[in-house]
Parts: sequence; structure tokens; C-alpha cells
Amino acid sequence: MSKTTTHFEVPLVEMSPFGKDYRSVLVFPEPYSIASSNLAFHQIYRILGQHAAWSCERAAIEPNERVLSLETGKPLEEFDIVAFTVPFELGYLNVIKALDECPIPLYARDRTDQDPLVIMGGIAAAANPAVMAPFVDIFLLGEGEASLPPLLDLLAKRRNEGYTRLSILEEAVQIVGAYVPLIQGEQPAPIQYARVDDMDEFPPCSAWLTGETEFDNTFLFEISRGCPCGCRFCMIRLSQKPLRAVAVDRILELVDRLPRQIPSGREAETVQPKVGLVGAAVASHPDFEEICRRLREKGWGITASAIEIDKVTDGMLDLLAESQKTLTLAPERGIEAERYRLGKKISDDHLLKVAQRASELGMPRLKMYFVGGLIAPEFYGSDTDRPGAEINLPEWLEGLEDDDYYDAIFHHEAESVANLVERVAEVYQPKGKTGTIGVTCSPFIPKPHTPWSNWPMAPENGLKRLDKILKKRLGKIPRARYRTFSGWESHLQGLLSQGDQNLAPSLLEMTRHPERIRPLVREAINSGVVDLLEKRWMTSPSPWNFVKL
Repeated sequence: MSKTTTHFEVPLVEMSPFGKDYRSVLVFPEPYSIASSNLAFHQIYRILGQHAAWSCERAAIEPNERVLSLETGKPLEEFDIVAFTVPFELGYLNVIKALDECPIPLYARDRTDQDPLVIMGGIAAAANPAVMAPFVDIFLLGEGEASLPPLLDLLAKRRNEGYTRLSILEEAVQIVGAYVPLIQGEQPAPIQYARVDDMDEFPPCSAWLTGETEFDNTFLFEISRGCPCGCRFCMIRLSQKPLRAVAVDRILELVDRLPRQIPSGREAETVQPKVGLVGAAVASHPDFEEICRRLREKGWGITASAIEIDKVTDGMLDLLAESQKTLTLAPERGIEAERYRLGKKISDDHLLKVAQRASELGMPRLKMYFVGGLIAPEFYGSDTDRPGAEINLPEWLEGLEDDDYYDAIFHHEAESVANLVERVAEVYQPKGKTGTIGVTCSPFIPKPHTPWSNWPMAPENGLKRLDKILKKRLGKIPRARYRTFSGWESHLQGLLSQGDQNLAPSLLEMTRHPERIRPLVREAINSGVVDLLEKRWMTSPSPWNFVKL
């Protein structure tokens, strides 16, 4: 067992920050509790630290603290590689903050042979690397299992041979999925997104256990990668195609290596780890129910990430309910026809059946996720989302403009979400039955590469109104718990999703002056640095045009 400087954890792989030729530090742009819940952070740590030439330490970014490695307390500038894995765009600001507060030159163009190489991966950065291109030496676009090992081989070999920084960067462009902005420029030749074919070879799973996360002492295991759903606003299906699964026996082999009891970190108490089944579409694993059954037969408690509603079976719920108290579902829209319109073919009848079964099994918490703020007229008045399609708005939207148009949509969205939650509550919380329904409605944010990447976002004051309407309407439903959202923060995420290298000065200002971040976000939008509020049927290439999914 080991204890880092501030965190108690149980290591599951043997690592040492010493005895290797070169040193790397893997940084997650959030606090330790969130970092340890992120499976990519575990997986990249394992790849880096088990390489013959590279040791790896970890760092998380805590509020108001200097970024130091967890293992030895060293600052970032003392490593040969500083690697960031960034799953969400909002993490970019913490990346810039971490670099800006240490002696490493902030901009890649200013770094010398004495500075570490700054590498970045993660689905956000891979979708649109242009936003962070001024700050990063090498992007790895795609799955780290495919691109990171050959890059580490190259870096170790060339450093050993005395190559200069520039020479190494020039050669790094040959790695599958590598993008080197300083060498290749803003619109390079197409770069293929890197993928692994065989999930059994290096299955992604936890490298340590800790009780300091939402997934308390849970062994996370990505049993499948990819998603068969066709959600028009989501890039997972495009970036992680095709659907690939880890074999059942391989999963059980690795789970069987877990200790049955581990220290909890609280005095002499011990606990049995749980097994957390993870995936963008976890229930789409062809043998998902068998995996759950065999793990339960071996005595393991199991939990699963958000389950595709259309894949849920009674047998699956029976197995999960034995050790999982919360069922997470994402219908996305309150109206069945609109659900189909955005690519999620889930009937109300099936959703209600699943909720009723969860109630019968005594699962005390249900979480439901929705997307709101869809203001594009194509969504309501066209059979296609192709540019230039004929639009025939429904009567309740006809003739409305500006605030009246937005308000009609927001009331429509809030009412349809509330109506569905009420119907779910009737079967999930029948009279005399306890149980809470958590409701989250996230604003629509146009994501790169998706069919709706050019659709407009709702204005900030409109999103504020939508949040207020949802809060009031859902507040009338007993035991429904609505989680509010921030309009300006949604716009910030939109900027980071859609922007290019011209956004860099604004991002630097936001990190150096966090007290002014809201007006700075508004200024970036109003000045046209990134146009979020209008339909963008672009005639010029998008910033991410060269990334080939």
C-alpha cells in the first residue's frame, strides 16, 4: 500500500518514479478527486510509467495550489515531458494556468532545448486542437494506446542521440495521430485519428484505488469503446468508431487480480472494492448482461455508467440493483419524436418500463439527463439538418422573432421535460414509495465534426431564462431534484469547442484575471473572435478540418 503526499491510495500496478532514463509527469486539469475518477488518466499513466525508458509521475490541479507531482513533489519544469490529458474543453484554462505559473515558456514557439516537451491528448483536444495549438508542442489525436508508445520510443531514441528539440518535433509528425503545430501549421495535410483495433491487448482499467472520489474504491474498467447511437450533437460515435469490446474472459481475468479487501484510508477499516463498468455505450457490449452475471457470481459489487435506455433489460437491472443504488438514463428530450429527431431512438413506453422496474427493485435514485437550448429552426421545422433545407415551423413558433421565439422554445422544452419527469415519477415513485429523480438539462453546445457543429447556441440571457423556467416547473414535482446550469459557462465551453488559434490571447486573459472571466467571454463572442450565436454554414475550412475521424 502507498500514501502520496496528501492522498491515500492502493496501487494496482508497480511503478517507480526512479531508475529510468527520462522522466514524465501526467497532469489532469482538475483536482485529484476528479482526476482519479477519469479512466484515461489511469490508462495514460500506465502507458507512460511502464515504458522501458520513461518514468511517470502524476499531478492534479488543485485550487490555489502550485502544481507539483504527487509522487515526489517536483514542479513541472523538472520533467522531460509534461503531458496533459483533457477530456473536457473547460480544462484548457487550467492547463494554461499551470504552464503560466511555472518557468516553462507559455507559448510553444518560445521553448528551447532546455524546456520540457508539452504533449496533450484527450477527446476534447483531439476534436479541435486549434484552440490550444499555440501552447502545445505535440498533440496526440485519438486513442493514446495507439499513438503514445511509438512517440515515447521516438523521443527516448532521439534524445539519447542528442537530437535538438526542433529535429525531434520535425520527426514526431510521422507518428500516427500526431499533430505538431509549430511544424505543420494551422491547416496541415489530413491527420488520421489514431485507434486501437484490439481492446484485449491493453484494456483500459484503474491503475490505483482510492476512496477520495465519487467512485469510492471502485475498479473502473472500460469494457467497450464506441457508441452505436446516432445522436446528432455528440461526436463519440464518430471519434470512437467502430464499437470495440473487451472479451468477457479478459475482463474477468483482470478483475480476479484485485485484492478482495483493501484499507479504506479510515483508521483500520477495510472495504471490498467494487467493479465499475465504463463505456460511452456500456450496455452495447455484446455480452454486457453475462459480464454482470459472472461478476456477481464471483461476489463482486458492480456499478455501471449511464446505460442506453433501449438496451436495458429486466435481467440487466436485476443484476445491477444488487449493488448499485442509482440508475442513470439519458433520454435527452422530453418528447419522443424530438428524441428520434436528434438520433436517440427511445420510446416513452420503454423508458417508463425501465423506471418502473428500477422502482420494483428498490433502486432509490434515478438520474435523467436532457439537452436544452436547441434554437435552430431546422430542429423544429425541417425533415433534414442539411444546409439550406426548407423550413416549415410549427404553429407555436410561426411568426415569432428574437426573445419571443426563444421564450416559446424554452417554455416548450421545460414543459416537455417536466411532463416526462412527471410520467416517470408516477411509475418510479408510486404512492407510499420513496425515491428521488435527479434532473440535469445541459445547454446545447455545437461540437466539432458533428452534423450540428454549425448550429447556433442560445444567447446567454436566454439560457438564464431557460434555467429559471426549468427550476420553477420541476420544483413542482415532489422529490424531483433539478440541477441548475450556468449560461455564461456554457458559452465559455462553446468558445473552447469552436475556437481557433486567435482565441489564445483571450484565454490567457481569462486565466490571469479570473475575476473578469464573464465579461471576457462575452467580449470574445461579441467581437466575433468566435461566432456562437449565428448559424455558421462555413464557406472556409473549420479549425478542425484536418482531423480525420
